[in-house]
Amino acid sequence: MNTQAGTIQRPTAPERAAIVPAGKGMAGAIATTYAARFASLIAYVVLLPIVLSAFGAEAYGLYILTVALGSLFQQDLGIGGATTRFIGVAVPSRDIARMRAVASASNVFYLVAAVVLSGATALAFALTVPNAHFAEQLEPTAWALCLLGVANVFVLLLFSSNRQVLTGIGRLNEVNLLLIGLALFRIVLTVLVCWAGIGIVAVAIVDVLGILAFGIATFVLRRVRAPEITARLRDFRWSVFTELFRVSSQLMVLGIAGVVIMQAGGILTALLLPIAFTALYAAGQRIYLLVKEVTGSLATAVLPTASMRQGGADGPPNGQLYLRGTALANMLMTLVLVPVLIFMPEIMHLWLGPAGAGAAIVAQILVISMFANNNHLLAVPILTAQGSVRGYAILHTIWAITGVGLAALLGALIGLPGIALGLAIPILVLEPAYVLIALRRLELSGRDFLVRCLLLPFGTVAPLAAILFAISLTEPPVPLIPVLAGAWVVAAVVVSYFFALDRTSRAQIRSALSRRRRAPHLQEDPL
Repeated sequence: MNTQAGTIQRPTAPERAAIVPAGKGMAGAIATTYAARFASLIAYVVLLPIVLSAFGAEAYGLYILTVALGSLFQQDLGIGGATTRFIGVAVPSRDIARMRAVASASNVFYLVAAVVLSGATALAFALTVPNAHFAEQLEPTAWALCLLGVANVFVLLLFSSNRQVLTGIGRLNEVNLLLIGLALFRIVLTVLVCWAGIGIVAVAIVDVLGILAFGIATFVLRRVRAPEITARLRDFRWSVFTELFRVSSQLMVLGIAGVVIMQAGGILTALLLPIAFTALYAAGQRIYLLVKEVTGSLATAVLPTASMRQGGADGPPNGQLYLRGTALANMLMTLVLVPVLIFMPEIMHLWLGPAGAGAAIVAQILVISMFANNNHLLAVPILTAQGSVRGYAILHTIWAITGVGLAALLGALIGLPGIALGLAIPILVLEPAYVLIALRRLELSGRDFLVRCLLLPFGTVAPLAAILFAISLTEPPVPLIPVLAGAWVVAAVVVSYFFALDRTSRAQIRSALSRRRRAPHLQEDPL
């Protein structure tokens, strides 16, 4: 392997042997990623009505505006995914020198990005916040939230390299445990802040403290788990940085476009409508993210595995990983999507009260778009492992530009539903192009994709979904809804297992469950 590591001194054999990826294989990584991502989302779901009732819709809307704007600049410009990819490819050969050079280049980038992007965040706040519609007495609060938003961007980027290195060497499980701890930290402290009535600014302070604690923890964990992979400035090589940036430049476009798509709705709502409507849009988007994370968590766990296989590790081809993963993702998404979509008005009314009706429409529009959007999400980490996501970067840019334009136009005409529609319509048109790129790059047939990823996952449970919808028309009492949703999940899991999964996937699931029952204490090398 050409390491392009310059004259870095290569480690001894004992040093190379010291890096042994830990975890419970890809299944364990997926499980802990689900736990971590859903813990984060549940934190938002639990905290939204608490903070909203404690400090009011205007104050919460300002908080959401600063969070959305800050998210636009919490960008690693693709370096994060590229770091994980290059580290993961180097793991099978235990090329420590290569990993040191990649870690150093990544660390230098994040240090610079923390300074530059936090400054850009401050400028964005200065240009945007004065144009939002909120009461004059909230102006000091708005600028305090802006200051904390800048701090959040700086701290998050400053420590980001540690997380990517840990993921690349197979320590994703441990990173996920830290993320679960972060979610619990936010829930406990935010509830205390709301109970004490300290103010919405204190909620933002909790966010910054949580990110700081998480960053320090990842730094310590990297030093403990991978002491040989140093990130010293003397290990920096410009050739490695440019190689990293060649891959990351495509991921940069993909990432920026993705964040624009995700955050534009809240920002446009704040600029086009009274600030209180931002809270309603945020509530609808939270439900959408809850459904989307079913596949998003899979994608996070797939990248290190696909990268290691690209580097020569044992395992099925990445094309089969895409087909099986997308089929599983569509099945899992349907388990959540169907009851959420059918009972959305009741869910929102229970969660937010009478104001939930507006949020329910936003959530329904965004959730429906997942039927299309879900089919390319796992292709992103797999194509990243191959080293090129140029086609997806172009499509994401088109989606971002057309989506923001349509959202602004329709939002001005019909309000909140128009903003959601504007952002959802482009993906319905573009998704076939996303899928065709994946099939061509992974040398897969369209027939296999249609049967395994669409017909079987959706078709097998369609009759059950129709029955659940028919029952919903009878307007069952609210206490009965969780029972109906639970019955749907059980029935859909059984039908999907026997009729939608292929024989290999069923065997893998049985094998994984059997291993966990026999030896839950044993750890399996993810390679």
